[in-house]
Amino acid sequence: ITHIVLFKYRSSIPWSDLESHFSAFQTLQKKCLHPSTGKPYMLSMRMGKNRSWEPYSKGMTHGFVLEFANQEDLDYYLTRDLVHLDFSKNAGPLIEDSLVVDIASG
Repeated sequence: ITHIVLFKYRSSIPWSDLESHFSAFQTLQKKCLHPSTGKPYMLSMRMGKNRSWEPYSKGMTHGFVLEFANQEDLDYYLTRDLVHLDFSKNAGPLIEDSLVVDIASG
């Protein structure tokens, strides 16, 4: 399952706060552990600033692409993983708008 998240960050946020946020986001791949195995369950993560010159971004400034082995792992990440839930709570004030799309291969 591919979890795609697009954020528009508030323009008033200092760059140092965004750097801390991005650093914390990157650690999720290692800190989010499967409840049964105790091992990281996020397969991959890519992140970056929107570089498109096309006028269709709707103001989204950054994108994050996370890969999970199955829907159950993604659901755990979104609803029960305390590491992710804490990160999301702290990220909320930085984000002006967001868009999320989940896709499965095939």
